[in-house]
Amino acid sequence: MLQDVKERLKSLGITVSSEPANADEMILNFSIEKVKNHINNQTNLSEIPEALHEIEVDMVVGEFLYSKKSMGQLNIESIDFDAVAKQVQDGDTNTTFAISESSTPEAQFNEFLNYLRHNETDFVRYRVLLW
Repeated sequence: MLQDVKERLKSLGITVSSEPANADEMILNFSIEKVKNHINNQTNLSEIPEALHEIEVDMVVGEFLYSKKSMGQLNIESIDFDAVAKQVQDGDTNTTFAISESSTPEAQFNEFLNYLRHNETDFVRYRVLLW
């Protein structure tokens, strides 16, 4: 799990310190346990189903980034939130995408965190009843 989380962070352009006993490792391990317990509590299962692995990884990444941002240890200016294209014109057809230009990088980052943390995820398919 830890390796999958590190690879996901790397794919987002975020580096995690590889020094032994560093704060990043502790925050990652704490986030992994927190998300694991959250999913287990929501589903009443002792093991997280394989089909939820990617959601679990994203939730851990979201918790990690949220913790780092909350502690002031994250530089979000290094993350590029610019859209690839705001307007595309092909011949006489013109398509403009609904993109708010007034969004700050921090607002965009917060939206990205909400997406990663899956706050609205419903685990109803995996819930079991306990007596």
